[in-house]
Amino acid sequence: MGYPAEVMETQILEAEIESALKERAAPALTLVKIEQANTSLHGGVFKALALIYAALLAVFWLTFAGDKEALFMVAISAVYLAAYMGTPFMLSRVGGRVDPVQEKSFAAFLKEPFETWTGVVSGREAMLQILLVPSAVLIAGAGMGLIIAMSR
Repeated sequence: MGYPAEVMETQILEAEIESALKERAAPALTLVKIEQANTSLHGGVFKALALIYAALLAVFWLTFAGDKEALFMVAISAVYLAAYMGTPFMLSRVGGRVDPVQEKSFAAFLKEPFETWTGVVSGREAMLQILLVPSAVLIAGAGMGLIIAMSR
């Protein structure tokens, strides 16, 4: 003979199985705030670029201090640098519209995304891409100026 069947309470077991299935089926989603990438540079990047080129002209000036013809060419290069940097500066002041990027702090610009032709990078990476070649030219020019000065 068989034993009488007992009614088992399975609600707790079913709830555990159901929660385990939900955890496996739907992993937790992390919401990320998507910001609009900047498309214009902060003024601090232009100031750094102007400073690098001014330092390069100063290296040339010190290197060729005894040669008047070479100093004349350095002076002409300084005029071209003033035109190269001054024209965009003057054009940015025309129209009275202030770029929203210029109102942010430089530190905030460096952290925010920046859109380039090849994709979106941080503002810091964009600044490095822009300043890397002029910085290398400045270092090479200073090295050559040092070599020229030591050979005299």
